[in-house]
Amino acid sequence: MDTYAKQNQELRKTTMEHKELPGYRCLGKQRDGNFALSVGVPTGCFDADQLRKLVDIIDKYGKVGHLSTGQSMIIVGIPEKSYYEAKQAILEAGFDVRSIGRDVRQVKCCPGADFSPFGLQRTFPMAKHLEEKFRGLPTSVKFKISVSGCPNCCANTMLNDFGIHGMTDGWKIFIGGKMGTVPVIAQELARSVPSDSVPKYLASVLRVYRGKAQSNERLAKTLARIGFNQFKKEVVEKLELPYDDLIRLAKELRERQKLSGCIAPLG
Repeated sequence: MDTYAKQNQELRKTTMEHKELPGYRCLGKQRDGNFALSVGVPTGCFDADQLRKLVDIIDKYGKVGHLSTGQSMIIVGIPEKSYYEAKQAILEAGFDVRSIGRDVRQVKCCPGADFSPFGLQRTFPMAKHLEEKFRGLPTSVKFKISVSGCPNCCANTMLNDFGIHGMTDGWKIFIGGKMGTVPVIAQELARSVPSDSVPKYLASVLRVYRGKAQSNERLAKTLARIGFNQFKKEVVEKLELPYDDLIRLAKELRERQKLSGCIAPLG
């Protein structure tokens, strides 16, 4: 089996430069010369009617749909001339086109107690709530959230910037995990956290991270630089602060994204 693929150094360089751009952006040019768009699918679940719409969009504009590890649908193989028409079709079908910029990303979750025999907490309402409140909030670099219904951590709780898993008496919260070339296992921030208190923990973590992170610094590196205990201390100190400002900013930017074109190296 031959799996060798020759590197396209020029495309790689362009893509890396693209990633350094601030603000909202979509997936750029792919190796086949076409483009890709990330379709937002909250909680990774869609009904039959939504799936039919996605099938029609893929059939008309792309080559194939790819279910990503982040629980979004990536439509690949979109010709340059059809790029913005495909984006509009996704929006008109009732989906979002997801950013891959320097912000809070789509919340990843497992089926939780609604379906899994091992689930201790319901993941869908939690994931939807956190996404509605915080997705799109600007951060130093990408910020990933995952929600698992039990300690099996099927949503990779400890490999995300903010991960929670269900317990019989609430949620256990971890911060500072990541994948990539140098994976980092997240550290426990709190346990037995009631559902209604999870958003304020996330808000406090985001507030401290946004204030402490250096340019292009993932949370794992921020924790390594200033120390987990110091970061935790500041999170606890800000835990009771109102976070309407963060919710408002995230919402404003999501609305702006819908109206804007994606930053993509077209032409």
